[in-house]
Amino acid sequence: MTLTEAADAFAIEPVAALSPARLLGVVRGLAQQRDRWRAVVRHTTDERWFRRIAAHDDFDCWLIGWSAHQGVDLHDHGGSAGALYVVEGALLETSTRRGAAVGYQEQQLDAGAARAFGPGHLHRVVNPGTAVATSVHVYSPPLMSMDFYVDSGADSGADALVRTHREPALGTRSGRGELR
Repeated sequence: MTLTEAADAFAIEPVAALSPARLLGVVRGLAQQRDRWRAVVRHTTDERWFRRIAAHDDFDCWLIGWSAHQGVDLHDHGGSAGALYVVEGALLETSTRRGAAVGYQEQQLDAGAARAFGPGHLHRVVNPGTAVATSVHVYSPPLMSMDFYVDSGADSGADALVRTHREPALGTRSGRGELR
């Protein structure tokens, strides 16, 4: 057996990403299990709080605490599909799809609302109110990075988006995409 054959014999097959519909089921189930995550949720006035609470081969789970008027600017999820569930408060999502000629869609997600999306989804999420909001998120494959965008003002939707920077999901983030 050659070295290449030996390496191929130990190669790990990539795990298939979960569909947005499957992620919606996972996030709904996790949101209902408050005793698993409620004690770790934080809300700070200085910055949006987030923490990964579970990691699996094919998906990971995050909690996000949003104080009044905090948000995150227009971003993607580095090729991951995702789902979010608002467990308290409300969030305002402004979204578009990479490669779409359609403009932006805006929707308010109140407590109990869930939203799933594919890997081409871009959105800006903000807590529009004065009360805190908390959300549970799942991503598949696990979230590794987020690319941030600005609208250049060009005529067509997707062509108007310009990537400004990339942030790692884990580790130190620059804070450039945070809205305070």
